[in-house]
Amino acid sequence: MKILSPLILLVLAAAGANAATASKASEWAEAMVLTPMGGTAPEDQEIARWQQRAGAAGAKPEAFEQLGWALVAKARRTLDPGFHKLAEQTAEAMDARFGVSPESRLLRGHALHNLHRFRETEVVARALVAERGLAVDLALLSDALVEQVKVDEAVELLQRLVNLKPGAEAFSRIAQVRWLKGDLPGAIVAMETAQSAAGARGAETAAWMQVRLAGFYLQAGRTAGSLAAAMAASERLPNYAPALLAQGRALVALGRGAEAIEPLRRAAELNPLPEYRWWLADVVRANGQPEAAQKVEAALRQCGETGDPRTYALFLATRGEQAARAVRLAREELAERADAHTQDALAWALAASGELEAAETAMRAALAGGTRDARLFFHAGEIALARGQTAAAREYFERASHAAAMLTPSEHARLTSRRQSAATTARAD
Repeated sequence: MKILSPLILLVLAAAGANAATASKASEWAEAMVLTPMGGTAPEDQEIARWQQRAGAAGAKPEAFEQLGWALVAKARRTLDPGFHKLAEQTAEAMDARFGVSPESRLLRGHALHNLHRFRETEVVARALVAERGLAVDLALLSDALVEQVKVDEAVELLQRLVNLKPGAEAFSRIAQVRWLKGDLPGAIVAMETAQSAAGARGAETAAWMQVRLAGFYLQAGRTAGSLAAAMAASERLPNYAPALLAQGRALVALGRGAEAIEPLRRAAELNPLPEYRWWLADVVRANGQPEAAQKVEAALRQCGETGDPRTYALFLATRGEQAARAVRLAREELAERADAHTQDALAWALAASGELEAAETAMRAALAGGTRDARLFFHAGEIALARGQTAAAREYFERASHAAAMLTPSEHARLTSRRQSAATTARAD
């Protein structure tokens, strides 16, 4: 049986909910989450099993709860946000049938977080922490706070989490916070600790940690280690798009760009988000296939805004296209998440639109937390150069060069050119 797209289900649900009274909306939510979707993967079978139990007479709340988490697992495996939306609908159905509970709140909170609705996630998570304060509640609240750059409070929560449950969930989050604050060696140690603590944990969780570690290694210049971690993630979880992307990036850094095309192509097919298509197009073009690159970028432009507005804003600004649109997308993202990378997207879009003073202000905000990222430094250098601040530009370009493997081939080439020009200017002075 062909699997029914969650997006189609949700369109139908929205149509039904709009036509129904408020009292009927929850019935539509329940009907949608109990609609068979087909599929033969293990996670599809798990969804079907819990749909059957939740749809039976006298179904217990636990059946809906497990159905919701089965949908979350499917979303993590496929990176399809439609399944997170269905998980949110499952929480809605639970509340309507059995009343609001910590279990439904936790499920809703995870769905909201993965849908990038971080302020709503924070509200749900704070209620959970105040009501019971379990490890999962602390983890969810810390995640929502980090995305909104409320890092100090997130660190306090992570300390509570370590005290309560010093495992992979705690150390992987500590790794992320350390990385955001510019402590790359500390982030690597924490993620390696998380990986060891995970043991025989589920394949998706283990693969995700290996992919994150691959990124840390790549930034640290441990390119062979990055490739090994990405390959290990692919072995743990075949056809896992983030692992394939990490593999492609490591191969490019090793000078094996032609080899990188196939894993990047598979990654973009599995997860056609702007970041994946951007990397594929850049590598394909760098390997002498401009027509193929144009086709990939055309597909990126068709759904980039809905797929990942922040990365699409960066792409548009980098390509010098639709600067006003890029600014709008970045500002809309900033309303929900104010982290360094969103501030960077706004700064880069403002620079592309010629608003250099505003771009410099946004760039300062992006760098204020201490995040050390090649793209941030590259953009900061470009903005400083455009503002006539040549000494600052040279410094930023030098910082970016230390982790240039994190940049796409075209960004890397542009950085190299800028560094050479800046060096020439410095000698002339």
